[in-house]
Amino acid sequence: MKSHRGRSRAKHGANQAQDAEWSMSALPDDITADILMQLPLKSKIQCRCVCRTWRNLLSDSYLSEFQRERAQSMLVLRSPPSCVSRKAAALAPNDFYVVELESGSVRHNVMKLNTKNNLPTCHVELVGSCNGLLCLFDKNSKKVFYLCNPVTGEHVRTPVNCKKEKQRGQTILDAVLGFGFSPESNHYMVLRVTRKKLTYPNSILRSEGEICIFGDNEWKSIGEIPFPDCKKFFGVSLNGALHWILNLDDYEDADLICALDIDSKKIRPMSPPNGFRRDTTEMTLGVLRDCLFICDSMTLYNLDIWVMKEYGVKDSWTKEIVIAKTSLPSNLQNSFLQPIMVSKDGEVLISSDSNVFVWYDPGSKSFTKVTLPSRVGSEFKAVCSVASFDSLSAIMKKECRRDQCYTAR
Repeated sequence: MKSHRGRSRAKHGANQAQDAEWSMSALPDDITADILMQLPLKSKIQCRCVCRTWRNLLSDSYLSEFQRERAQSMLVLRSPPSCVSRKAAALAPNDFYVVELESGSVRHNVMKLNTKNNLPTCHVELVGSCNGLLCLFDKNSKKVFYLCNPVTGEHVRTPVNCKKEKQRGQTILDAVLGFGFSPESNHYMVLRVTRKKLTYPNSILRSEGEICIFGDNEWKSIGEIPFPDCKKFFGVSLNGALHWILNLDDYEDADLICALDIDSKKIRPMSPPNGFRRDTTEMTLGVLRDCLFICDSMTLYNLDIWVMKEYGVKDSWTKEIVIAKTSLPSNLQNSFLQPIMVSKDGEVLISSDSNVFVWYDPGSKSFTKVTLPSRVGSEFKAVCSVASFDSLSAIMKKECRRDQCYTAR
């Protein structure tokens, strides 16, 4: 039996909790929203689970747009299961982590994505990210992709195409996958490019493209398109187009860069900077500060990052960042290097093929290594993303599954 003092203390604590709850609920929505907007990402995700009002405020379309403008960049990591046998690894789920990025920081806040119910974590690959939405590929299929928002926990799936691909006189040699977004139509698209060997009636090589818009129920052929340069997952989404570097073994005299307009489905060539070498080995295409960039990691003395200041204008290519290779940390000097993002402070995040991340400060020409927790491992796949609180159901105009939540660890 509780003492009088114990009952009074419990009653006092309950009153305090009620007062705190009342004080927040009594605030106008715009003030509550402003308070929520000031919180770090982890706290925002936790606040979405407190009540429906806070969930709706954080998912409001106006606030979501405002949050995108102020969104802090993050890395999404897919870490394969650490199993002894290959058979056990095939049955075990992948782990997904989110790393909040702060320029110049050695250690970063890392959150693990817990998955539940039907969203597959086995046999999946991380294809890419647009506007905070992730594209996952089911490796046990040929054309099953998932679009998910790791913050809201929603996802949609592309239809399963049961059509037999192998036809008389043709063999599929290779298939690569891309992911892009069109701000004009608000469409998220998956592109699958296959390279085929045709032996009937004549022996030739041919590459063909198929697209699927998330929310539609079919795959559509877009005919023959240039094959990307030997990457399983490829493509850089910018200005409503998906960009890639060509495989020049197949297109010797073509321009180095190719762009597919997501809405019109038309292909257009894009020229690299003048004098840029045509050997595509260790070459990277990407986006820095909403501009297309190209970087050649195989040059002898410097890591040169060229930025297209005016989209589509060849003469606007500018050598924006030059990093002397002798200044790189010794373990990175012979690595394939890829710029990932530029912070608000102007520092460049660079990754290597051994999954080492460093911040480069162009002012001091110094490097700061990013330290990740040991539980992440070293065999992960990483993409740069931002946090999005947009409802996937609203984007797709249909009901989506909600199978995920974050836990901070």
